[in-house]
Amino acid sequence: MRTTRRALTRLLGVGLLGSLAELRCGLATGGRSVTFQMGLRTGLAPGETRVGSFTTDTGWRVELTAARVLLGPIYLFENPSPLAGTTARRLWRGLGEMLLPTAHAHDTFFSGGRVLGEWDREAVFDLLESGEAPQVLGLSPGIAGVVRSFSLLLQPASGAGGEAASLGGHSVVLEGTASQEQRQVAFRAELDFPPPVELQRVEFVPTEVALDDGGLFIVEPRPHAWFSGTLFERLELPEGGGRATMPPESQVYRALSINMRRHTAFTSAWEPAAP
Repeated sequence: MRTTRRALTRLLGVGLLGSLAELRCGLATGGRSVTFQMGLRTGLAPGETRVGSFTTDTGWRVELTAARVLLGPIYLFENPSPLAGTTARRLWRGLGEMLLPTAHAHDTFFSGGRVLGEWDREAVFDLLESGEAPQVLGLSPGIAGVVRSFSLLLQPASGAGGEAASLGGHSVVLEGTASQEQRQVAFRAELDFPPPVELQRVEFVPTEVALDDGGLFIVEPRPHAWFSGTLFERLELPEGGGRATMPPESQVYRALSINMRRHTAFTSAWEPAAP
């Protein structure tokens, strides 16, 4: 069943209105208004020096030759991620909420507490063009404070033109080779994250950033984490060679789809304004 773009826009609109209300609420209650920059940069796998090159936990050596993703909006939250920290801390927090229920008047639909900043648009990001210098998306409004978690959306493109055209209507396109011992698999993955919006969220990514004027908040996709648990030996190879495609029911596609929405799929960095 297909959900219309109008319905998706309405769902996202609820979140954006909540975020804007958070920003206004923070300013009204004494929060200092700041303007910062939002950026993107590909995270390196541990021990690697090139983006898109890594070894999976299943022993496959992956070399990406194409990697593009459509992501956004991005929301920065005051509350820490409930998925980070010790088990005791999570249990204590859960018990506290049960015993001392409160009215979360400022919570958005992400349930991350007060929104300290946001990037309210979508962006196409080429992971392999990312170097040490991040791709700066633009300026964003915010409230000075410590950002302890962030969330973002993975979704279909709102239009067929511009950079989104390179995705062919998909949310993510990944190409490359996976090698293990004497076996090599050339692959292409075209992933879709259609509505409902609950299935497009990457929630509660831990961070610890003192948001302030003029700095740069960098969201870092971690492609090596996306391929966790992938079993390329289960892909059906085309007769006569060529790239193996990934139908949604394949093990690698399902692993990618799940991993990309985990809080470990992205991380962040902060570059303060130059003195």
